[in-house]
Amino acid sequence: MRPTIRDGDYVVATKYKTRPVNGSVAVIQHPILGRLIKRIRSIPGTETFSASGDDDLSIESPSIGTLKEHEIEYQAKWRISPAGISRLRISDTPAP
Repeated sequence: MRPTIRDGDYVVATKYKTRPVNGSVAVIQHPILGRLIKRIRSIPGTETFSASGDDDLSIESPSIGTLKEHEIEYQAKWRISPAGISRLRISDTPAP
């Protein structure tokens, strides 16, 4: 998820109060890959989501496959890094 989240950063996450938010950073429990932090997007016309990282070298959607809502555990809200604390934004595009 670099540059949004870097190695050694901590993430503060909360349960979604409603359906997962399109473009949010989510903690996912993948059945094969285990726990991942990815940006999610709803797939139009379905009840599923795709997930991708903000880095070109990240595991991408085709490798992850589609996700059901129950596999999306939490919304990552804050990043705690050596530089301080920052809010994770909801976006359709990766952070610069």
